[in-house]
Amino acid sequence: MFVKPMLFTEYDKPFDDENFIFEPLLDGHRLQLSFVGSKATLYTRHFNDVTRQYPELHNVPLREPADILLDGEVTYVNPYTGAIEYESLQERYRLKKEPSIREAKRTKPVQFFVFDILYYNGLDLREKPLLERKRLLEYVLEDNAYFKKMLYVEKEGAAIFDLVRRSDLEGIACKRKDSTYSEGRQKSWLKVMNEEYGSLPSTAAGKDTCLAK
Repeated sequence: MFVKPMLFTEYDKPFDDENFIFEPLLDGHRLQLSFVGSKATLYTRHFNDVTRQYPELHNVPLREPADILLDGEVTYVNPYTGAIEYESLQERYRLKKEPSIREAKRTKPVQFFVFDILYYNGLDLREKPLLERKRLLEYVLEDNAYFKKMLYVEKEGAAIFDLVRRSDLEGIACKRKDSTYSEGRQKSWLKVMNEEYGSLPSTAAGKDTCLAK
């Protein structure tokens, strides 16, 4: 199960708006996880099957058994600094041999930050408002070492952007609470980039980061 992803339209500055929620943007790659009949299949935004690359994501921590489709960002978070390292994720992505992938699962495990649920037990949720999907995601998915529900705040976009800037993250996602899920770039999903991203020393990056609920 795969759907063409909803994408962001770039916006020039952070803002506060009670009709929006705000999330950090993480330097990873977009991932859809289809979990049907207790079997996980992983796809990039371009419909490339990367199931074998990330075996740590094959067991989905659901509160109760279900068939689901999740949307989010896969990353590598350095356990010592808290920094998100895109280069390390790329190394994982490029591995071809099964022994190397199994070893990397142990030494450089990825994390999947989930921000949306698109299908649930045969129900297409894309026409449901975003906040309704978020509430279902809160109930369905439990956090563990590999799966995290993406942090979000309502209304206070400027505050989370300041946290993102201090944590040396890419920027913020700004999503209308009532937005449905449509393929391609939409004005109901905006992104504001952190122009200072990458400027902090690696030992400081991630120090103030709070990525998951």
